Amino acid sequence: EGKCLIEALDAILPPARPTDKALRLPLQDVYKIGGIG
Repeated sequence: EGKCLIEALDAILPPARPTDKALRLPLQDVYKIGGIG
């Protein structure tokens, strides 16, 4: 019939990531908390 869900998830290979470049993270929102910082 096919693979079960866990087998299908385990078979997914992560994409190749460039380890020689700078790490970039998305900035979603800026929070200002009074009394801190």
